[in-house]
Formats: sequence, structure tokens, C-alpha cells
Amino acid sequence: MCVDKTLEELGTFVDLVSEAGNMKQAWHIVLVACLSGRNGIMPSSDDATQPLQIMQTTVENGGDLSNYIAFDRDGTPVRFHS
Repeated sequence: MCVDKTLEELGTFVDLVSEAGNMKQAWHIVLVACLSGRNGIMPSSDDATQPLQIMQTTVENGGDLSNYIAFDRDGTPVRFHS
């Protein structure tokens, strides 16, 4: 599952866990990445589409996750070792 959230939509980590709990798929780790805007304008959902697809493909292919911040369900940071 991939979602893009603006800072206003994000809320707290507890909110994110609650929202993810409503999905039909169990999860153990959440990956977080941020996009910078341009000229003071926040990125749009369209701007987030390709980076989210890249992240999903990276996960599916067992690629390098070092570009992302990972947390478990309790909000504890997770570090991956190769």
C-alpha cells in the first residue's frame, strides 16, 4: 500500500497507524520519504506518483531502502542491514 500525504494531512504517527489498520492488508513496517517542493510550492499528488512507484518497486525487488526512513507499528525507527 502506498499513500501520499501533505503535512496538513499527515497528523500524528498514531493517526497513520489507525488509518493503516483500516486497510485490508496487515503491515509491520512503514517506509517514509519526503519530497521537496519548487519555488515555495508543495509537490502535488501527481508529483508523488513516480517516487511512490519507485519506492514500491524497490521494496518488491528487495532493493536498497537506505533512502527511506522506516518505523515499526510502535513508531520505533528500524534500520536495515545488508
